[in-house]
Amino acid sequence: MYPRAVLRPITLILGLAWLSPAAALAQNAPAPAPAPAAAPTRGPSPFDQSLRRGAEAFARRDFDAAMTAFRDAVQRDPRSPVPWLRMAAVSRARNDAATAMGNYREALRLAIEASADADRARALIGIADTDEAQGLWREAIGAWGAVAEFADAHASVTSGALPRARIEAIRQRESLDREYTPVRERIAERLRVNAAGAANAAGTTTAPAPR
Repeated sequence: MYPRAVLRPITLILGLAWLSPAAALAQNAPAPAPAPAAAPTRGPSPFDQSLRRGAEAFARRDFDAAMTAFRDAVQRDPRSPVPWLRMAAVSRARNDAATAMGNYREALRLAIEASADADRARALIGIADTDEAQGLWREAIGAWGAVAEFADAHASVTSGALPRARIEAIRQRESLDREYTPVRERIAERLRVNAAGAANAAGTTTAPAPR
């Protein structure tokens, strides 16, 4: 056994070990901070939900439901041009060019106000394409010209190649229309003459016999 004189310093050293720098740091170290709570996940907004319902209905060709959903999106965000662009697509699918044109023009107005260049390009293209689909060649050329002008100033948003190609195609179509107009008129005249002759022949052969 160790003598008491030896045990006393050892006991004292062990008892005061917590006063060493490492031990003191360990004793005084702050408790670890709790892990931050995970941010709650947010689902789609009511506006986005309306757009999604409309897109799903449009894919099913349920145009009434699609239009209802897109109108609801307009009520939820009256300043967004997106629902108006979607409603224009529904109207085009219904062959309602007049309503589609109105929707595109409202989308264009809102896109300009919001500085939403991509939606502005979509609205301009929609207007031009709707004019062309109706055979309104002069209006379509002007509308495609507006698209080309916008594209030149916003090359990162859209390309001027499409509008210029459409303008060239329309001018070729106009040229063909002018060349074949006399031919179509002669064909129409021939059809009228043939129809009149057929009617006269039918009246002669079916006239009642005299009593």
